[in-house]
Amino acid sequence: MPPTGILDFSLYIPYHRLSREAIGEAWRLEQARALLVGERAVAGFDEDTITMAVEAVLEALGPREGADVETVFFASTTPPFGEKSSAAVVAAAAHLPVRRSVDVTGSLRAGTSAFGLALDAVSAAPTRRAVVVAVDMRTPEPGTLTEAVVGDGAAALLVGQGEDVIAVVEARVHMSAPTFDSWRYGESRYVRADDEAFAAQVGYFALVRQAVEALLHQAGVSPEAIAGTALYTPDGRAYMRLARQLPFAPSLTRMGPNGPAPRLLMRAGNLGTAFPLAQLALLLESARPDDLILLVGYGDGVDAYLLRVTQAIGARPPRRPGRFWLETAGPITYTQALFFRGHIRDKPLFPPSAEPWTSLPLLHREQDALLALCAQRCTACGAVWWPHRPNCYECGAQDHFETVRLSRRGTVATFEVEWALPLPHLPVGMVTVDTPEGARLTTQSTDGDPRTLGIGQDVELAFRLFHMAKAMPHYAWKVRVRS
Repeated sequence: MPPTGILDFSLYIPYHRLSREAIGEAWRLEQARALLVGERAVAGFDEDTITMAVEAVLEALGPREGADVETVFFASTTPPFGEKSSAAVVAAAAHLPVRRSVDVTGSLRAGTSAFGLALDAVSAAPTRRAVVVAVDMRTPEPGTLTEAVVGDGAAALLVGQGEDVIAVVEARVHMSAPTFDSWRYGESRYVRADDEAFAAQVGYFALVRQAVEALLHQAGVSPEAIAGTALYTPDGRAYMRLARQLPFAPSLTRMGPNGPAPRLLMRAGNLGTAFPLAQLALLLESARPDDLILLVGYGDGVDAYLLRVTQAIGARPPRRPGRFWLETAGPITYTQALFFRGHIRDKPLFPPSAEPWTSLPLLHREQDALLALCAQRCTACGAVWWPHRPNCYECGAQDHFETVRLSRRGTVATFEVEWALPLPHLPVGMVTVDTPEGARLTTQSTDGDPRTLGIGQDVELAFRLFHMAKAMPHYAWKVRVRS
């Protein structure tokens, strides 16, 4: 049987960063000042867990985009929908011909649990390749230390079989334990925690130790043989305690402050379900053949995996490294972060009686254009346009059109900078882009100051939330200023 494991990987960190010191100053958290170092990633006002998941999935697919991925696993404790599949939207936006879309939620262990489900699906042969994407944008109560610790982000793994597998699973251990350490009940908005020291002692430290010891015993591997560890950790203090006392301590101590967990905690925060998978992506970027890597997810139990890196890691296509997402960032104020999360609201642009609304038939008809960035090409004259229109703008033909998926790349034809729009982060650019396929489209900018754009500049298109209407998100594509 061909080896089963990871074919590719990625992480995505939002552009906006909030200084933890700013949170402390806003709430006068004098006693916790020593802990308020670094910054946390904050999803933009036009982002949610679906848009971040799409970013991570497209990055993981890379040149395989549109390949034979048959299943998408979407793992999150903060899906946008309470009743609707987020995985199905991600699959459509990534233009994947999937047969199954699965949402895994309810636990911070959802990402590593979804990875196990993907391995099972591929090993059992009903699925040739599967994508696992873990993503979170948790909302702690303002003014708490948790608000400073958490961050937003996503990570994705492409799972399959074959000689191009870059990391195979040598052993795995799963444990279930209903520990109350952090929770969000029913319609509650904020993440809660209580008696964190006790919960960590009987839950996190005890269960992680038990699972990792069982994993190493099962594989017959000593802790010293582990080259790197990617694990969920609540915060920096818990990580330092792990580095001193647990079975895989040598790998954590060896990596030191440059390890994936410290780097993410300082530059992005605790990414929830995405945290262990994001660390794994950073480790795999610098891994060498035969390295052994631990992947440990925690939340109402533990998922622990022992991965062995293969020779195929050297043939992985070049990609934007994780440091691109960590280092290309822009600061925001604490007030802006509160706006992004909806803690502060402007007067609505439209009264409820005039709220913008797109009909369901129209959304269905333009689904390929809005979600998957598919354009139309006239077979009579070759003209290409986006979005949908009933006739060719060049020759007037009303039929014989074919679908063309745009490459998400383009060149700035013209742009203007808007300051008068009722958005929580200004300015915003209205940018006209020419794509390599011949389409010209006009849309908003995101992730950066549009004043830095220039005519003829190469840009990238990003999947974003355009607006909400009647509690329904309307997605489309914007021009990313950082690229």
